[in-house]
Amino acid sequence: MKNNKKEMEDLVATAVQGAKKRGAKGVRASMGKSRDVSVVYRKGKPDRITESNSSGLAINIYIDGKYSASSTNDLRPAALEQFLDTVVAMAKAMKPDPYRVMPDPSLYKGRKDIDLKLYDPLITGVTPEFRNEYSAQIEAATTKKGGDKVISAEGGYDESEGESFLLYSNGFSGYTQRTSYWGWAQVTVRDKGDKKPSGWAEGGSRFKKGLRPAGDIAAEAVEHALARCDAGKLPTGDYTMIIENRTVGSFLSHLMGATSGRSLQQKRSFLEGMQGKEIGSSLLTIMDDPFIESGFGSRLFDGEGISAKKFPVFEKGVFRNFYIGTYYAKKLNMAPTTGDSSNLVIPPGDESLAGLIKKVDKGILVRGFIGGNSNSTTGDFSFGIFGTYIEKGALGHAVAEMNVAGNHKEFWKKLVAIGNDPYMYSSVRVPSLVFEKVKFSGT
Repeated sequence: MKNNKKEMEDLVATAVQGAKKRGAKGVRASMGKSRDVSVVYRKGKPDRITESNSSGLAINIYIDGKYSASSTNDLRPAALEQFLDTVVAMAKAMKPDPYRVMPDPSLYKGRKDIDLKLYDPLITGVTPEFRNEYSAQIEAATTKKGGDKVISAEGGYDESEGESFLLYSNGFSGYTQRTSYWGWAQVTVRDKGDKKPSGWAEGGSRFKKGLRPAGDIAAEAVEHALARCDAGKLPTGDYTMIIENRTVGSFLSHLMGATSGRSLQQKRSFLEGMQGKEIGSSLLTIMDDPFIESGFGSRLFDGEGISAKKFPVFEKGVFRNFYIGTYYAKKLNMAPTTGDSSNLVIPPGDESLAGLIKKVDKGILVRGFIGGNSNSTTGDFSFGIFGTYIEKGALGHAVAEMNVAGNHKEFWKKLVAIGNDPYMYSSVRVPSLVFEKVKFSGT
């Protein structure tokens, strides 16, 4: 995909000017273009090959507290004129909402002028042959690694590139161009009876040269599938819990859900009134860092144009910041921070996962969560888990059909150790975490 910045800028500016001529007092307009390619191999053959291209314009209209938001994929001049007629008329017909305002222009200031290395120009040279070969290598390596235990295996490659231009009528403009490459494996294996546990693994990068080796992806997927075989329950009781790095993100999302301005305004956050107060152990530090080179959540500005800043969400166990965009900032009478997260980082410790396991007398290595629920108002949670029993510093049999329950306001105080293995294939860059005296329900 070529750089379409000038074309996009001109079209977005035309939309903003057209909306203002029709009576809009304030306008936010953005245009995006994207291309996605996916190749999946199964049984040594291509199973699915897809490619899609999309482009579209989104526009928000502000008229004395009245507001509308619409989008279109029809960018022909005549269609755009008709689209603007409709969206401005819609806004004029709305009931006023005094909290619907554009961001204060002061929030646009201080934007860093740095290259975050989010775009790989070599993506234009990626060939169908490479995509097929890489997918086939992953599938073949997964099948070979699993041997006669494998029931089914898939290897896949996903590639995407996109660009966007954002313009506010009160002074903001910004352009972003991104690429990403992913390889992944999914495998199902035979177990006792009719059980068919599965495993997966992936690896992604902003740059083609950073793609994870096919053999590494295959080995991890198979290892996780086989680690679920011959699973059994343990007696109900307190165990040391280690959450594997690639699994921490799913659990952490329930804590982070309570940090949103929407949850706070709607009285659905157990963190209400907790800013500046202890919520976890002194090891709990979570930074929002938008400036990681080639990070999957990296950015110079957020979706509202607010200039990106690095800040702590939790710092040495103390809750510091909510995610508050302009709308909820007005409702809460608070200063905006940003409406959503960029890269979430828990600083790594000094110990490998193997080293953490060696220090556990009786525990469970949690490799995944199943079902359950988390109440963002009270902080209560309950999840099914699967993983591996740890006894006297060594991994034992697989564990399944057990539940872990607690309350976030107390649970994070049980954090006692952090691994040195941050998960690199996500915007949530977190290592393995160790919690002591965690209640598990089993037999």
